[in-house]
Amino acid sequence: MIALSAALFAAAASCSVPQREVKLQEALTYEMFDSRNGPYGWRSLNAAGCTDAALRSLAAYATANDARLSLEQRLELRFHSGQALAFSGREGEAIPYFVQANNPEATAEWQAYVAATLAFLKHDAPALAAAREAYATIAPESMRLRIVDGFAACPQESYSKAVHCKM
Repeated sequence: MIALSAALFAAAASCSVPQREVKLQEALTYEMFDSRNGPYGWRSLNAAGCTDAALRSLAAYATANDARLSLEQRLELRFHSGQALAFSGREGEAIPYFVQANNPEATAEWQAYVAATLAFLKHDAPALAAAREAYATIAPESMRLRIVDGFAACPQESYSKAVHCKM
């Protein structure tokens, strides 16, 4: 019992992001924030099982930098929040973030990619096929097309497995 309590405490502590790190990240350019490595980057946090900490990091950055972010960057932050949840198996919770990641002013490529992601998560095969066709027409050489193809090839798999299904 004591060992279990200690393990749970250690896991909770490892998901804590010091306030100074939050402030440091808020001052980064979008590209630096998005690609940040180390224990406190949102991707590293999520990979370590700290999904809620990753979501807080993404939200804090978005809030602190909203005025200087482009539409594309704001949409991508929402998409990344959805990804964090989907990668951790919380696919139902991810859907609203992916919905918020779309915008009629976004590029056609982005709209098709988001549509494919949503269709996969909603298990909507006709919508996924249509989004895949649209994406292939717009960006046939894109790495993201392989992700969309993974969704189509592995529709019953989890998001985390399907994104790698055709890689």
